[in-house]
Amino acid sequence: MKHFLIVFLLFGTLLTHAQDRNWSVDISYPFSVQDKFGSSNQGIVGAGLKYRFKSVGKLRLGASLDATWFSTTIINDSDPIQEFPYRDFFFQPRLFAELPLTRNNRLRFSGGIGWTWSRSINGPAFFDEFGQVQNGGQWYNGFNLNLGMSYDISSRVFFKTQYDQIFLSVDTINRNVGLIKLGAGFRF
Repeated sequence: MKHFLIVFLLFGTLLTHAQDRNWSVDISYPFSVQDKFGSSNQGIVGAGLKYRFKSVGKLRLGASLDATWFSTTIINDSDPIQEFPYRDFFFQPRLFAELPLTRNNRLRFSGGIGWTWSRSINGPAFFDEFGQVQNGGQWYNGFNLNLGMSYDISSRVFFKTQYDQIFLSVDTINRNVGLIKLGAGFRF
């Protein structure tokens, strides 16, 4: 009961400051736009949390945290045909800047810079330069850049699209990953 009361009070405190709208959460459908994933690559879900901590004129600066989950099945056309299921997770903290493009501030452009940690379960779902599936299952990390746009359909609800370019650091193969995320969010 104590934990419920603490969570309720914390949530109530956040909502009393809703007029500032410094926080937002979003959910999106991700998909890859480069050929480093298998051909049956399917984005499952992406989720994000943003906090805007500074305003400089019309520019708003903040920090965000994104998590993305992919499911991939790679098919080897051997006899017999073999299927390799993979699960890829991307965890992305970043700093961002947001700028309104219209007078009513409904259309916003954003750009960010951060770091990505990636984990593949059942091995990485990437092909090497010879077209072979790389096995493993370890963590990878690297620099990421982000560009996005959002459109407010109300003072709290918005649609968004974003592009993430991820440069994973791996010695043996090129692991640059491009992701597009389409989704919606809520400001509070």
